Amino acid sequence: MIGPHLSEGDLVILESTVPPATSRNLILPILERYNGESDFYLAHSPERAIPGKTIEEMRNNSRIIGGLDEKSVKLAKSVYSSFVEGEIHLTDIKTAEMVKLMENTFRDVNIALANEFAQIGEEIGIDAWEAIDLANEHPRVDILNPGPGVGGHCISVDPWFLSSNSTSSKMISLAREINDSIPNFVIKKAREMIKDIDEPLITIFGVAYKGDVDDTRETPAKKIIKLAENEGFEVRCYDPHVNNFEYELHSMEEAVKDSDCIIVVTNHKCFTEIKPEEIRELMNNKNILDTRDILDHKSWMNNGYNVSVIGNKK
Repeated sequence: MIGPHLSEGDLVILESTVPPATSRNLILPILERYNGESDFYLAHSPERAIPGKTIEEMRNNSRIIGGLDEKSVKLAKSVYSSFVEGEIHLTDIKTAEMVKLMENTFRDVNIALANEFAQIGEEIGIDAWEAIDLANEHPRVDILNPGPGVGGHCISVDPWFLSSNSTSSKMISLAREINDSIPNFVIKKAREMIKDIDEPLITIFGVAYKGDVDDTRETPAKKIIKLAENEGFEVRCYDPHVNNFEYELHSMEEAVKDSDCIIVVTNHKCFTEIKPEEIRELMNNKNILDTRDILDHKSWMNNGYNVSVIGNKK
């Protein structure tokens, strides 16, 4: 779409996350097909912004700028300098492509490690959340939190850009497999909580991939719902932040009515503010599986709930 409109001296900046060498091997030939010998410039600067804080992070985060040549880098820097208050780091275009993939892959691997710690914690009978907090007291350790799986359009996707084009990505591929398998672990724990209940009804709290956003891309909730339905469970979903989802969304009261187990999938702040006594009488069986460790578990247990947390010995 851009190619036919390029003029001499124009600059094209690619922000989308792409496999290394995409700018030079794919984008550049397409643009040259329209422009022949015309001189134009090409740069890559991967965005670093999360939903809910996009403008703030576009302005304040540091940026990486890579270009096909020195002139491309210089022109791109002049564009970003007009609004970026963070540091601007200059490099070649392939390195800039690689940096963004490394950032998200690091987080994916770290989450996979935390999820393995959670499963090992359950096997040996300790609270993995407490152990992770204590391990993070070490000045050079920063383990992320376990969870129901990894979602979003970056962390759950970007590592494949590296592993699909390399024979040296064993850890990256394994981390993806671990995080993609966690919804199975969640359903296994839910199954144990309702094993004596005929035709159970499961309530999903949160279908967004992360807390306090409406983004459902690659959300682990989808796989958890499908796995629950494969088990023969009836499933109802509640998420006050999401308006459109491939499964029907209900009000909280509708979602928990006659429910046998609530699975907290998303760490929305509003879930921490739910008073357990307000929905207690609506449920058939008072089971709740907190995959994010965000609830006041003592309050829920005092109201007669059987509470379970992934990675927790309780």
